[in-house]
Order: sequence, then C-alpha cells, then structure tokens
Amino acid sequence: MHPVRLAVFLLALLAGALAPRVAAAESRVLWSSVEVRSGEDAKRVGERLRAALRRASRHAKWGKGRHLVLSARVTHFDWERGDGVLRLSCTVVARIGGGQGARSRIRMGGRPEERAKLEKQVLGIVANGLVTRLSELARAER
Repeated sequence: MHPVRLAVFLLALLAGALAPRVAAAESRVLWSSVEVRSGEDAKRVGERLRAALRRASRHAKWGKGRHLVLSARVTHFDWERGDGVLRLSCTVVARIGGGQGARSRIRMGGRPEERAKLEKQVLGIVANGLVTRLSELARAER
C-alpha cells in the first residue's frame, strides 16, 4: 500500500475510534432545567444563561464517575438606571441533582446603550462561578 494512503487510512481509523469518547465526555453533564422568573425578558435570559452554563460546563473538570444532572434557578434579576450608568444585579442558585448547591451573585454596571453586552457578561460570570463551585463539589463527592 502507498505510504500516503496508509497514513490517511490510519488517521481516519484513529478519528473514528476517538469520536465516541469525545461525545460521551461532553454528555456527562446535563442541565435538566434552567428556571427564570416570569417577565418580558425571561425567555432571552433563560436562553443566554443556559448557553453560558453549557459553555462553562465543557471547560470544567467534573472528576471521574457517573453522569451529573444539574439545575439552575434565577432568583434575582434587576436593572437599575441612574447617573448615566445601567446596573444589573443577578443571583442564580444551582444544584447537583440529589446533592449540594451553590449560589452566585453579582452586580455590575455599564453604559445604557450596551445593555445586551452587559447582560451577556453578567450571565457569563455567574455561570462560570456556579460551574466552578459545582465541579468542586462533584469532585469532592467522588
């Protein structure tokens, strides 16, 4: 067999062997529910928080063992405007299914015309904090 064809064949074989492992590693953490208080922006906040939690979960070290089912609930989400500054206060509580929980709270300000950017930053910071703490708890349990 030609050396180039052999190399391509071996790479394809190796890629096929590794693909199921990568998919299994990503599916170890499942966010079963992300609840947001009712309101005009509830759907958007829920979608952004869920995306931020998934993103943060991919980078966390959860330890070996079973699959984890996690849930999150936004307990406080409030906008304040004053003195040319828009402030966002956000508190999210998350829990490992059948286990311990964590809370992340932040208050951050920015320009009123950059409301979407501020919301995305705040939800990203909250999600990173929650996932970091939950992964510590999950590793300690095992």
